[in-house]
Amino acid sequence: MSGVAPSYRTLGREDFEGLLEMWNASAPFDPLTPELLEEKTWSDPGFETELARVCEVNGAIAGFGMAVLRETGGGPRGVIKLLAVAEAHRRRGIGRRLLATLEEELRSRGVHTLRVCESPPNYLAPGVDARCDSANGFFEKHGYRPAGTACNMSVNLLDRPFPFEQEERALAVQGVECRRAQAADRGDLNGLLEAHWPSWREEVAVSLQNVPPALHIALRGGRVVGFAAWDANNRGTGWFGPMGTAPGLRGLGIGRVLLLRCLADMKAAGHPSAVIPWVEPVEFYEKVAGAVVSRTFNRYEKVLAP
Repeated sequence: MSGVAPSYRTLGREDFEGLLEMWNASAPFDPLTPELLEEKTWSDPGFETELARVCEVNGAIAGFGMAVLRETGGGPRGVIKLLAVAEAHRRRGIGRRLLATLEEELRSRGVHTLRVCESPPNYLAPGVDARCDSANGFFEKHGYRPAGTACNMSVNLLDRPFPFEQEERALAVQGVECRRAQAADRGDLNGLLEAHWPSWREEVAVSLQNVPPALHIALRGGRVVGFAAWDANNRGTGWFGPMGTAPGLRGLGIGRVLLLRCLADMKAAGHPSAVIPWVEPVEFYEKVAGAVVSRTFNRYEKVLAP
């Protein structure tokens, strides 16, 4: 097998089954269903054929790399969203060539800064799993520098109920109503997102389109002042978020009620557990939902030479 020369080309629809098989054999921490593979690739609004490359050896997929271009406040940012090489074909330079091809394509589009994995609103993980020594070493070897860490938390939905009625009544006394979002709430909700979290608009829009909407909101004076979503990313797997409360109303318990509403939803939908990704307020989720840190990730960044 070592004598067969690898060939490289853009990803095609005909590669779907072979790519799914290779990925799941090579990425044990992030397995993909057919639906998730579709979501992470062709259904990503940023998907471009020239930024999705495969390596083929003897008619089989031996490696895959995909990048996306995301607009940020500081200009375009490239993200190496997915990268894997079949175990039998590692240490042959396949990963290196796929990465270099993606980097060069992004550089030609004026990208100066690259990240790894973190490609909201459509992402599989917020970084490189800390347990995967080979992947961390690979990116560090190729010029990627640490840019912080991230963690996911998990909630066992089978262990306990998630009542929110008492807290909801307390909010009502303060003039805050909580309920499931409706299509008619879109405009007011978008106004809140535009003012405070414009990067979350696409994820929230997905959750609102679910049937029923996987989105709960808080209103005061008839205006949306808080929201919590689920099944907006990595759909079908019990992912929670995003969630936000208008800055002037934090501390009232709005986030607590909206979180519990979503967890109760997920439990009723049959999910045994919920994933809370890319967490910052770890203590909040521990206290309210009994969440525990389930995964940690290393975040990486690379500045491309002009």
